[in-house]
Amino acid sequence: MAQNIYKRDGSLDLFRGLDVLLMMLVNLQGSDAAAFPLLKHAEWNGLTLADLVFPIFSLIVGLSAPLALDQEGSQPNWRQILRRVFILFMIGVVLGWLIKPSLHISDVRWTGVLQRIALVYLACAVVARARQGFWFAVVLASMLLFAHSLALLLITAPGETGPSLLPGAGVSPWLDQMLLPGRLHRVTWDPEGILSTVPSIATGLIGVAATRWIRQRSRTVDYTNTMICLWGTGLLVTGFTLTLILPLNKALGTASFSCVTAGTGFVVYAILRQFYSDSEGSRALVWLMGLGRAALTVYVIHMLLIVILVRKLSNGERLWAMLYRHLEYIIASPPLASIVFAIVATMASTLALPWLRRHGWLLKV
Repeated sequence: MAQNIYKRDGSLDLFRGLDVLLMMLVNLQGSDAAAFPLLKHAEWNGLTLADLVFPIFSLIVGLSAPLALDQEGSQPNWRQILRRVFILFMIGVVLGWLIKPSLHISDVRWTGVLQRIALVYLACAVVARARQGFWFAVVLASMLLFAHSLALLLITAPGETGPSLLPGAGVSPWLDQMLLPGRLHRVTWDPEGILSTVPSIATGLIGVAATRWIRQRSRTVDYTNTMICLWGTGLLVTGFTLTLILPLNKALGTASFSCVTAGTGFVVYAILRQFYSDSEGSRALVWLMGLGRAALTVYVIHMLLIVILVRKLSNGERLWAMLYRHLEYIIASPPLASIVFAIVATMASTLALPWLRRHGWLLKV
């Protein structure tokens, strides 16, 4: 059965909801040191389940963009697009400030997850408005990844003896130090920095191209899902081949990392599309779709919970550490206690959603 691209894509809501759920389980671990390895970010080179969260968000931003931007007669205008970008960006800045409040402007962190999502969405909107079809987005994404790779491999930062892919060295952290105002998350560089945003934009554009292809080459669901899975497989092969030149590295956003994560995202998306068409109406599916449709609200709630958990008690201990310590005493297995803590905190972050939905108070931009 052919898919109408202008209708809301329930499988995409399901995909987003699954990513939101994984995000909370990663961010709300009781102890990062004790967490299961797959739920911790790689220290530098490497790839874990946790490292998939944000790249898949970027892919979903791209997949979603044409659903609104390609609709004749009801397209958002540039004022609406820029308003959305600004609000997303500033929500991210405010949430970051709440975690580490300061009255000094130099202590504000201007980068972050929502800020990067805002920039990815802006780039996707510009490209989607500039050209119809999917090839332009594909070519531009490839050019961005190629240029980014050349920058990492060929440019020597001032004061260094050659190009470097080591933590805190090379052109990427140098650009962060030179151009980013305020506080850098890692002191000398930022994981959501300037150069590493380029491959995130490329991932978003790959998503734009995929949705455009689905619209222009409308076929049966099974055929479309097979093609999406093949794209994912191709990107995985490309990404792992590129590891001969560039390591899988989330902080740098290497082309190998971008291809592998986008490829994984496409394979998962194809599976979820098939599952959605076969299992529509199940309670678990409806709950995950609800998370996907309220992704911004859930993100803000879980960040506000983090703001509370990182507060220090009168004895100087953080509330987070105190609660985990008691849980670990009961469970007696640090990794298990850490994941139980994350599950409880994740459920707490979603409890208010039905009430907020009934009152029409879900955040929308």
